[in-house]
Amino acid sequence: MIKLKNISKSFGDKKVLENVNFEVNKGDFIFIIGETGIGKTTLLKLLYLEEFADSGEVYIFEKLIRKDMKMKEIQDLRKKIGVIFQDYKILPNRTVYENVVLPLRYMGLSKSVSEERVEFALKITKLIDKKNDYPYYLSGGEQQRISIARAVARQPEILIADEPTGNLDINTSTEILKILIDLNFQGMTVIIATHDLELLNYYEKSKVYKIENFKLIKISQ
Repeated sequence: MIKLKNISKSFGDKKVLENVNFEVNKGDFIFIIGETGIGKTTLLKLLYLEEFADSGEVYIFEKLIRKDMKMKEIQDLRKKIGVIFQDYKILPNRTVYENVVLPLRYMGLSKSVSEERVEFALKITKLIDKKNDYPYYLSGGEQQRISIARAVARQPEILIADEPTGNLDINTSTEILKILIDLNFQGMTVIIATHDLELLNYYEKSKVYKIENFKLIKISQ
């Protein structure tokens, strides 16, 4: 599904990644760990086409990624990838339902299909009873679940989560992780960047990679 071959990435004089090789297969559940600021977010941005590598080759769904790709090509690939952000990126003046359905409207889906997808996403994130609530009435964990539901409703093949539990306590973090594990059981490929090493103990099926000295090192499976 994803393959990085000898990828390097810098921002000005600041080296972030160097000669990174990485492969994601269908059904994988992957943790990427490392200290804050080490390059985890940059790596994820390469995977969902927010950034492009300086050198090396990136293949997303077997398609070679180029900086001169047309926007439509990029958008077609992004449709297959859901992203969960640490800061949620939800709209405070929209209800839970409206936050989740909005991307589906941009995709041009019919009302019936959109409603079916939203219902599934809200059920799996246990927000179905809160669909008419506004985010400011909800806890941090519930707001993060809105972000997950919004990504899931698009029915991506790959779900990427950037520090999805970074602002949450351990009990809430575990609840979020259980949702992601459930999605993986249902066939979704999941990639999580985190500095919370406690999460690594909850899922034996996971693969763990660490960013260290600009390299990506596989440390367990």
